[in-house]
Amino acid sequence: MKVKPMKKEKPAAKGSGVLKKSKTDIQKAKKVKSAGPVKESAAKVVAAAKLLEKKKEVKLVKASKTKADKEDAEQENEPPQKLVQANGKAPAKQEKGSKSMKEIANEEKMPPLNGKGPKPTKQVTDEEDSPKPENESKAARRERELKLKALKKKQKKLGGKVVSKVSEETLALVPEQLVTKASFRKLYEVVHNKFNEKGNKLFGDDLKYALQAVAVKVPRCPLRICRVALPHTLMRKEDEMCLIVKDNARGRDVDYLPTLHHWEDKLKELSVGYNVQVIPFQQLKRDYSSFEMKRKLVHRFERFVVDARISGHVFSFLGTQFARRGKNPIAVKLDSDAKIKESIEQAALVQTFRQTYSGPVTEIKFAVHWMPVEQAVANGMALLEQLKTVYPGGWLNVQAINLKTVCEKSYSLPIYVSTIDPNLVPVPIITGPRQVFVQKQQKLFSKQTGGKYEVTKDGVVRRVKKPSADGEENNEPDSDVEMTLEDFQPDDDDNWVPYDDEPPARPRTGGRPRQRGPKMRIK
Repeated sequence: MKVKPMKKEKPAAKGSGVLKKSKTDIQKAKKVKSAGPVKESAAKVVAAAKLLEKKKEVKLVKASKTKADKEDAEQENEPPQKLVQANGKAPAKQEKGSKSMKEIANEEKMPPLNGKGPKPTKQVTDEEDSPKPENESKAARRERELKLKALKKKQKKLGGKVVSKVSEETLALVPEQLVTKASFRKLYEVVHNKFNEKGNKLFGDDLKYALQAVAVKVPRCPLRICRVALPHTLMRKEDEMCLIVKDNARGRDVDYLPTLHHWEDKLKELSVGYNVQVIPFQQLKRDYSSFEMKRKLVHRFERFVVDARISGHVFSFLGTQFARRGKNPIAVKLDSDAKIKESIEQAALVQTFRQTYSGPVTEIKFAVHWMPVEQAVANGMALLEQLKTVYPGGWLNVQAINLKTVCEKSYSLPIYVSTIDPNLVPVPIITGPRQVFVQKQQKLFSKQTGGKYEVTKDGVVRRVKKPSADGEENNEPDSDVEMTLEDFQPDDDDNWVPYDDEPPARPRTGGRPRQRGPKMRIK
């Protein structure tokens, strides 16, 4: 077969690339031959004629302006002609420093260049004399601000000073009874019957009811767990109760089984009504030391009871898992065998709640769904009566009380709303048991030391700050050291230096670089 030679492509011009033809070349669009000149519409012709007329008028106006400007420039360049008065005499000579008529006219007509020079005087009318606002929005804002200030001043005058103590007149406004027993029973039945329906039986008989108290003023009190004793318990006989007891024999490696058997036999003899399980303190430390085991222990038992002799050690060991859920163990006296059964049954009646200073709302549980209505109403009325003493501020500080369910699908119903003016209610200040103890210790310590030393809340002993000569407070930093350096005089060591004035260590300069690691130096 004969091989066809390749076609030589023509060299392209400089700056242009070689184009290769493809099989399908781009076809050019064919020009349509016009049959003749198309006639324009009458409306387009009229519009074009108007545009031409407007353009001509603009040109004429520009030409007239240019002519007037040229004539003014020629008049200015011409020499001034001598003016003759009507009497035929020449005008009087102009005094030095006085302005000519032409300069005065120019000043009135021409504005100042670049904002400099005297500004043209304007005739002020009555309308222009009145102040106009720069912006309507700004003026409206100013009016609002002025109105708000005036309202705040009125409120301060009406409110007066903050009340620090309760007067007898305000105490007389507090009702003798917040809610009657009949009305409380009706309201409780409304909520109870609602959760007896078919669609609301998600939580069954374990659904709990609580009273939600809303404070008028947030109290200043320590964060702690408070307890309330109710006439009827919220526990069934089947529910498990944990009893933490003291070990019979002390020691780290002592076996806890003898103490466990001893207390189990004792509870069988006393025939305690509840299902009580005993855990010795030694077993608690061994088996429940980890975080996970403590969390499982919280959910395992409904109520925790502890021997009063080891209550402090148990509280610190259990930690935050019990404090968050309000399941801190209740201290019980187990010294005498005659009072063991009675003390455990009383601990089953106690209900705990959290007293805080961060918000106005506190919830206290008082009933369970399986309880009869009479027992639930008795618990609720007893709890309302105890709010006089237990709640910070008493009934005077109660703004509202709601009956609600303690679950995810919560339902609340208002029972009581206060009508007392909140400005008459002072902020309740409560000192906890720890603060009372610290205050007693401070008084005793100041008597023994003659007022020279004091004890802080954290238990640190420090020297009392003395006021300066002017009578002002001494703002020196606190010192946790009982004796100052001036009082201390060392006898044996003459080169003694206090730890505060120790000379700083010198940085190492020069020499070989130090070898790091376990390598040994070879001589």
